[in-house]
Amino acid sequence: MKEREELIERVTAEVMKIYNVSPATSPANPVKGNRAAAALTPTQNTDVRSALILVCGNSKQAADTVEQFKSLRSSYRQIRVLLSDNAKAVFSQKSRPFAGFEYVFDEGGLDGLAGFDDVYLLNPTLNTLSKMAALQADNVIARVARQCLVWGKSVRIMLVDVPALPSGMMDEFNTIMQKLVKYGYGFSGDLSVCDRPAAKSPTVAPAAASAIPKGNISMVREKFAVPDSNSALAAMIDHTLLKAEATKSEVEALCNDALAHNFASVCVNPGWVQFCAEKLKGSPVQVCTVIGFPLGATTSETKAFETQDAVAKGATEIDMVINIGALKNRDYDFVRRDIEAVVKAASSHLVKVIFETALLTREEIIIACKLSKDAGAHFVKTSTGFSKGGATAEHIRLMRNAVGSDMGVKASGGVRDLATAKAMIEAGANRIGASSSVDIVTGKAAKGSGY
Repeated sequence: MKEREELIERVTAEVMKIYNVSPATSPANPVKGNRAAAALTPTQNTDVRSALILVCGNSKQAADTVEQFKSLRSSYRQIRVLLSDNAKAVFSQKSRPFAGFEYVFDEGGLDGLAGFDDVYLLNPTLNTLSKMAALQADNVIARVARQCLVWGKSVRIMLVDVPALPSGMMDEFNTIMQKLVKYGYGFSGDLSVCDRPAAKSPTVAPAAASAIPKGNISMVREKFAVPDSNSALAAMIDHTLLKAEATKSEVEALCNDALAHNFASVCVNPGWVQFCAEKLKGSPVQVCTVIGFPLGATTSETKAFETQDAVAKGATEIDMVINIGALKNRDYDFVRRDIEAVVKAASSHLVKVIFETALLTREEIIIACKLSKDAGAHFVKTSTGFSKGGATAEHIRLMRNAVGSDMGVKASGGVRDLATAKAMIEAGANRIGASSSVDIVTGKAAKGSGY
């Protein structure tokens, strides 16, 4: 676990170079490219780390703010507290619990904030959250929080309660929360909306959903719960047929199997999308197709057109292949834009990004995860099934830890029996791509190759 966390932290610094951001610089774009880095929270060795605590003047939650501060204070080697102007009034000089920890802030002292490992914002007011979501930095808390994201700091907002608002206002509050998550802020508290992407959420079977913990990559469990019924397991499987020689009768049989077992989707080549959409019309089974398949080396424009055409013909889920060569060339901005082109073309439909993990190093897999997350994709996926290797539990764990709990992870390539499927789910997968789907849910012996 410690080795994996150290690797993720090291590669996060590498990803920040994509946008020419370093802890010593202050670029004009305050949030671009830092979605994943800000979702981190402290490692287990907090006794040797330092933290900056930002305190708003939320008088209704003043007592909770003090308790949160006391809890954090005992977990760090060094603590500094930055109070908003309103907080200075709420926590008077006589009763102020932060004496000895306060940070004297002025415009010339901004660089001093870069030295802290972790940053917390305690119980901000709705006004402050709104300003942060609108990228307005006209108060000290919003300005410092935004700058910390630029530096790649962990910025976790700690909220005790969701405000009681009328339904229309609550919709706006949810929009604010989703924006903040997109920018890279992490959250602690009962805010389920913060665990969902702003677009379409990944389809997760109930058992699998409960197994994906809230929080950050360093807190992801070693094992996830495997569904205890065939129907729940089937709801996690993309029933797949991608071989070039697939016939109409075989694709029709694929659809019939999916209907009989209630698989999450059928995954077919683009030429079969319209046929499958007509066959599955009115059913809960989704139509998934592959883009830039299987090499990922087509142009972004081609991938976008493929996606638009597939959606127009009835595809509801898109599995695209990342540009592997560009990733290995460290042309990270191109890779991100390549994914973004497909996400945009897919509109609100689910997008899964295929890495071909057998061709990548561990560092490249983590970088690919962060680029996919930043580009707005919903899932990361191991393999096409057409390369020299497929999914491994080790790579699934690595990917799950890299994307945290707010993205899906799909294991594909070589998952042909129940035991292998369970191993992938225990490692953190919440979707399985397989051609042996019926064998998996019925517990039959493994057979075949590829998917």
